[in-house]
Parts: sequence; structure tokens; C-alpha cells
Amino acid sequence: MSDDRTNDLVDGDLADEIELVSDLVVAASTSTRHFTPDEVDALLGIDTGDSGEAPDGRDAEN
Repeated sequence: MSDDRTNDLVDGDLADEIELVSDLVVAASTSTRHFTPDEVDALLGIDTGDSGEAPDGRDAEN
């Protein structure tokens, strides 16, 4: 076998999704209530045409 080959599996899209879910879990763990679907979309940075503000007061774009 060549030394150039590794057994590492790299998937950038999956890593990005894991980071988004992690952000969502952190936000949910600091809240005392359930998020609405629109609030979840805002936390994930999905533009729904609403105010663009996440439930924790951050700009959903950041």
C-alpha cells in the first residue's frame, strides 16, 4: 500500500451539518421553552423572509 493513502473519511458538508446541530443543541439547552419552527430556522441560518433575528437575539446570518 502507498503511504499516501489514509483511512480518514473527510466530508465537509457533514462537518458543517454537525456544527449546525451543535449550535442548535446549545441554544436549546439554554432555553426554558420549545423553539418554534421559525426560530429553529433562524438558529440554523435559514432565510424565511422574517426579521432575521435568532431567538437569542443574535442576527441569524452570523
